[in-house]
Amino acid sequence: MDLLDVFRPNIARLRERKDRDGLVKALEYQRDAGVRREAVKALGELADPALLEPLAGALGDPDAKVRYEAVEALVRMKDQRAADPLAERLLDTDSDVRFAAAWALGEIRGPGTAGALVGALRDENWRVRTEALLALSKIADPGTTGAIVAALGDDYWRVRAEAAHALGLLMDPEVEEHLVAALGDESWRVRREAVKALGVFRSETSLGPLVRAIGDPDENVRREAAVALEAVGPRAVLPLAKALQGEGREGRREAARVLGKIRDPAAIEALIPLLQDPDGQVRDEALLALGRMGGSAVKPLVKAMKEKGFPDPGSPGKKP
Repeated sequence: MDLLDVFRPNIARLRERKDRDGLVKALEYQRDAGVRREAVKALGELADPALLEPLAGALGDPDAKVRYEAVEALVRMKDQRAADPLAERLLDTDSDVRFAAAWALGEIRGPGTAGALVGALRDENWRVRTEALLALSKIADPGTTGAIVAALGDDYWRVRAEAAHALGLLMDPEVEEHLVAALGDESWRVRREAVKALGVFRSETSLGPLVRAIGDPDENVRREAAVALEAVGPRAVLPLAKALQGEGREGRREAARVLGKIRDPAAIEALIPLLQDPDGQVRDEALLALGRMGGSAVKPLVKAMKEKGFPDPGSPGKKP
């Protein structure tokens, strides 16, 4: 055994005894970063605000893993005084520490840290940029909206998707036009997050773009748009009825499905022609939607069948 190991702090014993002074002293043990790392963990478990100063000091440890553990320990305290030293770690040389610092600031939500997080949106590591966006959405500082909008133009789709998600959480009507533009993103994941965000607003401005999104090439985007429009309710009936006449069969199918879930009789007249749609799935959705309307659909349906010679709706592909 190395003679100097005699002086190695026994972290397990110190943790068991909840020896704060001994654990703090162990942070100075320079021979083994593992000892310092375990000491930081043990101090974090105590979640004592009185330990904020030594743990904040551990943020400057030469070992990145120690600094990472110090970030997590400070979050457990839920003390906003830790915000400033954590914000400094957004400039750490280690990307994992920067990522953890961004996450921590979103959890603590201390005042005055939004500017540092905006700076982190330029980080070379996409994980840091994404976590900074999430933290900014939690802090909800109106002054950061422009920076989040700018992140919709990031080179990496994950960052753009998180930017769209963050804008939905902020619920600022002024960002709707930027979310509408994001519906043209090359990544379906970004388009899906933009649809989710627009669904939060449920405004007249977002109705048209959401209806167009039910014709998106990607099924995930179409389904998300359908969910958003269903939540809008009767106000979506008119634009959805127009979508029933679109060229894309996916859009017609989703529009019929949503109208069936909304169950507004105002959609009956627009749904009936779809019983002769060239696409079988569209016909099926129209029939299901009319069925959900209940008795209110019977008279107009029978009338249309008699006047226009529609096939039996139970056999939509059969010729009269």
